[in-house]
Amino acid sequence: MEKRNVIVICLAVLLVACLIGSKDKSFEHTIDKKLHLIVNPKDSHVKFSSSPYAYIQAEESRDDYNYIVSHGEKSLEYLLHKFAGSNDNGLQEYIMALACADILKEDPASKDWASGREWYNDWLLGDKR
Repeated sequence: MEKRNVIVICLAVLLVACLIGSKDKSFEHTIDKKLHLIVNPKDSHVKFSSSPYAYIQAEESRDDYNYIVSHGEKSLEYLLHKFAGSNDNGLQEYIMALACADILKEDPASKDWASGREWYNDWLLGDKR
C-alpha cells in the first residue's frame, strides 16, 4: 500500500511539472508570436520605416508590445533568454531591447545603444542603468 502511495504522489508531481512547463511554453509561444506580428506589420508605412519606434507605436502593434511589457519579469526573463540563445541583431532584437528597457524602467534619455544586441551586451556587462 505504501509503495502505491509513493507512485501516485510521484505521478501527481510529474503531472504538475508537465502542466507548469506547458504553461511556460504557451507564454513563450505567445511572446514569439507577438514579436513576429510587431516586426512584420501589415501597414506598409510602418513596414518600410527605418525607425524601430514606428513598429511599436503603430496602432496594429501597440497592444502586442504592451502585452509583452505588461508581463514584466516573466517577459524580461524570456527575452534575455532569447538574447542569450542567439547572435541575431536585427529589428526583432531592437524591439526586444526596447521592451526590456521599458520593463526595467530605464530612463529613455540614457539610451546610448544603437542596436538590440548592443543593449544586451551592455546589460550583461552590468551597465544596467
